[in-house]
Amino acid sequence: MKLLLTGATGFTGGEVLRQALADPAITQLTLLTRRKSGLTHPKLGEVIIDDFLDYSRLDFSDYAACIWCLGVSQTQVGKDEYVRITLDYAMAAARAMYAANPQLRFCFVSGRGADTGEQASTLFARIKGRTERQLAQLGRPLFIFRPGYIRPTARSGPRKDFARFFAPIGTVLSWLSRDFSVDCDQLAAVLLDVAKQGAGQTLLSNQDIRDWKAQRP
Repeated sequence: MKLLLTGATGFTGGEVLRQALADPAITQLTLLTRRKSGLTHPKLGEVIIDDFLDYSRLDFSDYAACIWCLGVSQTQVGKDEYVRITLDYAMAAARAMYAANPQLRFCFVSGRGADTGEQASTLFARIKGRTERQLAQLGRPLFIFRPGYIRPTARSGPRKDFARFFAPIGTVLSWLSRDFSVDCDQLAAVLLDVAKQGAGQTLLSNQDIRDWKAQRP
């Protein structure tokens, strides 16, 4: 199958990239990215995107799925930019991809605490929730992932963002509950599984992701 991936330079997207290239079921992996990854692989392609709101020159008709890992912390940008990156980019891409292939499986990485009713106090929860709601209104194959803290592993390598300082807390939380944190390589494996074959549910919580028996390339 042919797969689209965004956010490949990030922590979660980078692990999805690594596993997808090792997965024999993925015959072509195309990155939608602002800059080149610097990687070379027989089944890896890259499309440099200057404007993540405009896909008019791209043909998505042959792709079976997209894993949307593109995102930014609400602490790194202002409100308007956070809404544009989180909501507007995802919606523009989903509309273009569904127009080309109405059966495309769109796998959106949201986050634990996302609030579709937009009553939460944090910008993250409200805008992630709004994005989930608007994606669902498109009426196409959609799978929403709500991981909690994404823990680094030996396979994924260390986090490089500010959240790396919370890794010890994430480990403790993983002992207390299956709903607070998840290993990065486990999340990536489940994203790939669902992209390949779908799932019986639209929304996957952190616990759902941890309980999923995913094959890891």
